[in-house]
Amino acid sequence: MQRRPASIALLAFFLVTVGLFCLFAPNFATTSNFENLMSGFSFVAILAMGQSFPILLRGIDLSIGAMVALAGMVAFDLTMLFHVPGYLILPLVLIAATGAGAINGILIVYLRLQPFIATLATLAAYRGVVYAISGRLLIPKLATTPITDPWIVGIETYFDIGGALGISDYVHLPWFPLSFFLMIAIFITFQLLLLSTKLGRDIYTVGGNQEAARLAGINTRRITIFTYAISGFCAGVAALVLVARLTTSTEALGTGMELTAISAAVIGGVSLQGGIGSMFGPVIGAFLLGVVLIGLTLLGASQYVQQILTGAILLAAVCYDRYLVVQRQRRAAANVGANT
Repeated sequence: MQRRPASIALLAFFLVTVGLFCLFAPNFATTSNFENLMSGFSFVAILAMGQSFPILLRGIDLSIGAMVALAGMVAFDLTMLFHVPGYLILPLVLIAATGAGAINGILIVYLRLQPFIATLATLAAYRGVVYAISGRLLIPKLATTPITDPWIVGIETYFDIGGALGISDYVHLPWFPLSFFLMIAIFITFQLLLLSTKLGRDIYTVGGNQEAARLAGINTRRITIFTYAISGFCAGVAALVLVARLTTSTEALGTGMELTAISAAVIGGVSLQGGIGSMFGPVIGAFLLGVVLIGLTLLGASQYVQQILTGAILLAAVCYDRYLVVQRQRRAAANVGANT
């Protein structure tokens, strides 16, 4: 069992990348740009943390983007069609998304499907459900009607930290979005869960060797369902953040986000071999992707160049992860040879 936090190299690479764009990208080193970075990628960090749990078990969740759409449409329908109060919508959306994630785990555990196949199937199924329940399609005029419930749109609130601390006359700090603080709260909760609880130790153990964990008395089925439920929960939180920003939800919400979440998690050091990683890495990985995309946009790079570079970063992270796996295997073989 290993718990590898984001390496110093990753953090250094992130800081160097920020520094380079501050020097060469016009308007990058501005408070408004950092506000955009926080608001635009805090929900990506939340998704990446959720995606990390299945990956820690040598699995993957390809349906996380579809669960974002499902949770967003549940929020939209409850608000616009049924006029449910916002303070009830928030927990109901999280319950729906968490339940969708748990279904993924149940399919994997009880039908013994490969995580790739199970979540690929639910990706299509959840997208279909989104279209089936879409209030925008049932009542077309709602497509142009914004959500105004203060409990929902209030998630898009910004806070003047500099003013609150009384230092705004000396230091011009960006305004921090509520989504950033939600991301911090989720990070602290999940990090403590993984590093300081028996449940967290069990997750690492199952990810490292599922059969050995089962023989040790760990309920591997419960752990698997729990990790996929966490992925769904994070999709629900991200959906609420996006609905608050857009003041609506579309059938295409969350499209492609599964790849972004996987990229951020893997770049952040969560091993595809399972049992290795923490929450710190995926957060840094998400904001690293944000810095690269925003910086390249300000430099005038085309969308194709941005996609190529993002793919190159992911490929480098996967190759580095594979290199570490090979090194661990060689050390283990050397230790066995030395003891015989």
